[in-house]
Amino acid sequence: MLDLIRSRRSVRKFADRPIPEDLLQQILEAGRWAPSGANAQPWRFVVVTRRDTLKVIAEACYYSAFKSRHVGEAAALVVICADRKSGSPTYLLDCAIAGTNMTLMAHALGIGSCWIGAFEEDTVRKILNIPETIRSVALIAFGYAAHPTAAPPRLELENVVHRESWDESVSYT
Repeated sequence: MLDLIRSRRSVRKFADRPIPEDLLQQILEAGRWAPSGANAQPWRFVVVTRRDTLKVIAEACYYSAFKSRHVGEAAALVVICADRKSGSPTYLLDCAIAGTNMTLMAHALGIGSCWIGAFEEDTVRKILNIPETIRSVALIAFGYAAHPTAAPPRLELENVVHRESWDESVSYT
């Protein structure tokens, strides 16, 4: 499992190749089986595969000053939505876990993915007819990678882990 996690990459250049429906179903199933607060399962998934719709949505996605045009090149896009009436106060986290499950499942199937967190929510809502009561949390582009992607640098474990408290020299016991 750790090898799978370490080798997963964000893919921003996709090959022009569709994802077979049975594999897409496995990706969605992995999202459905994510844990959630009080088992509320607040996630709802909108799957987009039509090229014209993907290109329109891509114009509503951005990273800093750059458009995320790779969304328009993806074989599929999953819009992770949250039903705020599900009863889960942790619906945003629940949806993020579902998305992570999907990206890992895709990678296990040889399919690349890229998480899109910066997008015009109202524009995407209108394009996909998402009800006002439903919140669009994230988009994940899926497709076969056009080329391998190198591993990004990671902080060393000792730079991100604190034990017992942030300042380990202070003890409250």
